[in-house]
Amino acid sequence: MTNMIAPYRIPVYENIAAEFDTTILYSGQESNRSKWDGILAQLKNARARQAWGLTFKRRKRAERELEAQGIFDYQFIHITPGYLVDLARIRPRAIIANEMGFRALAALFYGTVARVPVWIWWGGTLHTERSVGRLRKIVRGIVKRWAKRWISYGQTSTDYLESIGVNRDRILQIQNCVDETRYSDTVEPSENWTPKPVVLHVGQLIARKGIMPMLTAAVEVQRNGAEFSLVLVGDGPDRALLEQQVKDLGLKNVVFAGARKPSDMPAVYRSADCLVFPTLEDVWGLVANEAILCGLPVVASKFAGCSPELFDAEQVFDPTDPVDFARVFKLIVEGKVPPADRSKLKTTAEVAEMIVTDVRRAMGQ
Repeated sequence: MTNMIAPYRIPVYENIAAEFDTTILYSGQESNRSKWDGILAQLKNARARQAWGLTFKRRKRAERELEAQGIFDYQFIHITPGYLVDLARIRPRAIIANEMGFRALAALFYGTVARVPVWIWWGGTLHTERSVGRLRKIVRGIVKRWAKRWISYGQTSTDYLESIGVNRDRILQIQNCVDETRYSDTVEPSENWTPKPVVLHVGQLIARKGIMPMLTAAVEVQRNGAEFSLVLVGDGPDRALLEQQVKDLGLKNVVFAGARKPSDMPAVYRSADCLVFPTLEDVWGLVANEAILCGLPVVASKFAGCSPELFDAEQVFDPTDPVDFARVFKLIVEGKVPPADRSKLKTTAEVAEMIVTDVRRAMGQ
């Protein structure tokens, strides 16, 4: 049970479906995922069914200085009563529900009535959940007491679950992952951006991705004589504002490359020399996985959930500290950051096997 079917989850779903008769119930799509069309056609073993419900879009809280600049991020809230109807029709023997909201409550209610095990698949970190409102805290308190089994994205999401009182022995800690087979093949670069080196940013053009402080760090390094291209792959509501910021700063050789389809990204990564991931808030950050698989050096924000698990200390920086950001940006432009350790990544097959094993154990198989 999930809000939407993401392309990076397809291999995990398919591996699980190779072991169990699997149906994916989803509540819909979100307007900020314009390049995710055609995802359902990639499912070969698992079935997908859209449950009836409503999706609401609301503006997230922003830091005061970001609001003053007109920079906002949005959150999508899914209320999907149809989950209960579909669960009654499917009559599953095990349920995995993403996150701790209405979806989790529906899964836990059905699981209690039907006496089937339920897992809550969770990704939030201590940082991303630092400003949770009162209603969400109430709902999470109910879910925490009700749920007996959990799946976490990685160490940082496990840390959050433990902080709210979930016992560690109830948490299956996996790792957020992408389809490594998509990036393992030799793919020719699709672009020839100049001058070199090419510093790449991949993500939505929204406030929490940390693009504003990245531009400030880039111009500081450029003013000290460094020459490079800064390429932003992605789109979003802040594009015009960011383009104006580039002009105001006098930053040269910046390319707004727009959003690309997931299938195009391996060739895009191989057109760059390094990836900067300056997020101010991300539960994981799968662009880091993708860049690692393509052999790129990566520097990542300390606010990314993946950072302590995938990167050494010298590859992690504070995007809110202009001095630290400029320092690490200079290092990556100078080619002094080595490629990240690929062995730290779990494969989609390994992640699926961990889930399958836990489900079999709960079902007594």
